[in-house]
Amino acid sequence: MATDQTIVTVLLSSVAGTGVGFCTGLVPGLHVNNLAAIAVASSASVVGMSCCIGSLFGCGEAALLVACFLVAAMMAHMFSESIVATYLGIPSGDNVSLLPAHRLAKEGMGQSAVRTSADGSLAGAVLGLLFMLPVCALLGPPIDAYSPLRSAMGIAVLLLSVLLVASDGIGRRAAVGRILRGAAFFLISGTIGFVVLDTNYFAASVPDFPWMRAEFVPKSSLLLPLFAGLFGIPTLLHSIAPGHHAEAPLACFMEIRTEPQNVSPDIRLKEVLTSCVGGVLVGWIPGVTSGSSATLCASAIKGSAPEGGEPEEAARFIWLYSAISSCGAVLSVGALFAIARARSGIMQAVVFFMGDSALEVRDLGAIDSVCALLMSMLAAALLSHMAIHRISGTLLLRLQNLLCSRKAAVLSFVFVSSLVLALTGTRGGLLLLACAALGLLPPMCGSRRINLMGCLLLPICIAFLLD
Repeated sequence: MATDQTIVTVLLSSVAGTGVGFCTGLVPGLHVNNLAAIAVASSASVVGMSCCIGSLFGCGEAALLVACFLVAAMMAHMFSESIVATYLGIPSGDNVSLLPAHRLAKEGMGQSAVRTSADGSLAGAVLGLLFMLPVCALLGPPIDAYSPLRSAMGIAVLLLSVLLVASDGIGRRAAVGRILRGAAFFLISGTIGFVVLDTNYFAASVPDFPWMRAEFVPKSSLLLPLFAGLFGIPTLLHSIAPGHHAEAPLACFMEIRTEPQNVSPDIRLKEVLTSCVGGVLVGWIPGVTSGSSATLCASAIKGSAPEGGEPEEAARFIWLYSAISSCGAVLSVGALFAIARARSGIMQAVVFFMGDSALEVRDLGAIDSVCALLMSMLAAALLSHMAIHRISGTLLLRLQNLLCSRKAAVLSFVFVSSLVLALTGTRGGLLLLACAALGLLPPMCGSRRINLMGCLLLPICIAFLLD
């Protein structure tokens, strides 16, 4: 059973993880899974440091402390990354590529967008905690509804993929054309994803940089250029291009230089329940990300579409997306212990440090571990929410001046590209180029970039159907 010393040490580890995760969320292009990869790569040093800290407080659970640090960092990262997502890479014009947070920032409501995201993330974390036991009991033991679902997982993922593409035409003119274009982008990105995840591309014989000494690149590392190319780099290029960035700084500084404008989404029971459903999809279904889950769920709620032009509609989608993200993160802990499935890089790192034997849910020690991880995530959510709402107008203005500039977009582009080349070499660089070229096309063709999530959904669907 947990002792007072263990609880105190877990909380200290959570606070440290919160600070690190909050900072990583403010670095453009740096995903929290990169932090997990660094922790795994330097596991000996990380565990040794945790042992030293734990011994000071009479806690010998070094692996648990590392796991609590990582899940707290993941939760805090979700809060702070909303600041970067709101102000970085804002294009001019009102086109299909304009994200809801960008839309609010251009109308002088960036601060409201950030705080709405924080509110949604905190609500999602609390909802995840409340629904943890019912979801685990239903999908895991004793009911074990996941087992028959797993046998039909290929069909389930295929159905979700069809719904994702079809949602692009809901309430739109020329809906059939939009759906067909979305399906084309889904299939093309799915083909790239299949090459990355299900072929020997990771070990392709190509000339590489001197620092790449191994004859292969881990497949998990290739996810960085895959997602950066499809989603991150195109957004940065749109904002760097001449004539695409000039209006952004004036627009997103409006709320500081003039009287602040606020928008508060009307959150109803429907949004709350929908965010729980979306969280289950993210936490338990392979290949479903927060973006694709939020897009699917928003299609079922009137006035929550990601392309909505009204500020309240954009704010409602931001709240829903954030709630689904944090709810899914919490519920992924349940999936890890109930069915031994890691649905994110952080959860895979937790398995690495704690070991498979520590994940046996019928063991009393595993229950203590679950409680410690959930306590860490809740503490991180509360601290991060408090930090977001206490950010002063002066500090926010500095962040806006930094993130809304073309210089920030250029530096982010250089940073992400350099990170890809440093970690994945020539293979990652070629993949980044191909994915970036594809990622630029959907907005030009009047399609949503979320259809490019076929890069994960299609390979997973094929793998389950052929299993």
